[in-house]
Amino acid sequence: MKSLKSLLTLTSLALAVSGSALATNTSVLPTKESVVTNSKSMVESTKADVKNAANDKLKSMADSASSTKSNALDKVTEAKEKATSAKDAMKDKATSAKDAVKEKASALKEKATDAKTKAADKVKEVKEKATSTKEPAKEKVASSAKVNINKADAETLQKLSGIGEKKAQAIIDYRNKVGKIKSAAELSNIDGIGEATIEKITPFLTF
Repeated sequence: MKSLKSLLTLTSLALAVSGSALATNTSVLPTKESVVTNSKSMVESTKADVKNAANDKLKSMADSASSTKSNALDKVTEAKEKATSAKDAMKDKATSAKDAVKEKASALKEKATDAKTKAADKVKEVKEKATSTKEPAKEKVASSAKVNINKADAETLQKLSGIGEKKAQAIIDYRNKVGKIKSAAELSNIDGIGEATIEKITPFLTF
């Protein structure tokens, strides 16, 4: 009996200790509400972190895109400025070349005009010289008496227009060979005396 009582006492004591320990452990374990609250808090915190990270990433991407766009616009602007500068340079060069061509053409035109004027002056001078040479010849014949073609010596014959030393001697030789010259037309039989010369001297001849 004593042993049974002791056993019961020990059992009761063990149960008491176990109940106390269980109660202690139960108070240490978290409650369902606490777990849910903590889980929600962790989820919200994680969501906030993810959102902030995403916002930071988007902001970084936006800044990068903006920088890239700005750089691209700068390059486009620079390219446009270079193109405009090159166009202006080409335009200036073309204008300079055009002006140079105009100046050269103007200089050539002036040179051609001067050459034309000089040529005209030269022709005029030659004409005047020819006229002045021709007039004294006419005066020489006109101022002298008519020449007898059959009696005149070489010096006298040379007073006729177009008759030089050789032609005068040819006339004398012809007279000596054929005899008296009867008309001006007969002078065409003499070498070197043509129709033009005969026409000029006929008014000043006697036979």
